[in-house]
Amino acid sequence: MIVGSIPRRYAKALFNLAVEQDKVAAWSASLLALKQAVESSEELRDVLVNPIYTKEQRRAIAGKIVAALKLQQEPASLLYLLGDRNRLAYLGGVVEAYSALADEKMGRLRAQITSATPLEQGAAKNLAEMLARATKAEVILDRAVDPGLLGGVVAQVGRLTYDGSIRTQLEDLRRSLKQ
Repeated sequence: MIVGSIPRRYAKALFNLAVEQDKVAAWSASLLALKQAVESSEELRDVLVNPIYTKEQRRAIAGKIVAALKLQQEPASLLYLLGDRNRLAYLGGVVEAYSALADEKMGRLRAQITSATPLEQGAAKNLAEMLARATKAEVILDRAVDPGLLGGVVAQVGRLTYDGSIRTQLEDLRRSLKQ
């Protein structure tokens, strides 16, 4: 993940255009699909980022991606622009920065949920609803699994961390027994 001024500049320019055209949510979905497509294929990432390939070759591959994902004009133009300027390595950072701007505009918060085992859909939905009530905002869950937690869930929403993991409870118990 590359986060810096270059991805933020591209994201902000695209976001401002999306706001003007009232397409913030639609472009957000398109950009996330684009990012997932690129990240899912190591060969595709190599072609898009490796300087051994010519600008024309990268543009041809980008065109196939645009057609396959049925991207709207502006997200497609972003892909072409990044390719033409040899900055496709920044695509993930641009999408993340755009998503953050879109989430803020639409009053959403992202919560990183880490559990010892994969959460069932119903449990994830309940957790999202509880976090939404606590934060008074729509909450989008990004889920991860860490078997080291032993059980329970750790939820990070912005700067706040709600730690309900068994590992932390055992650590607290250990500290209190030492005293």
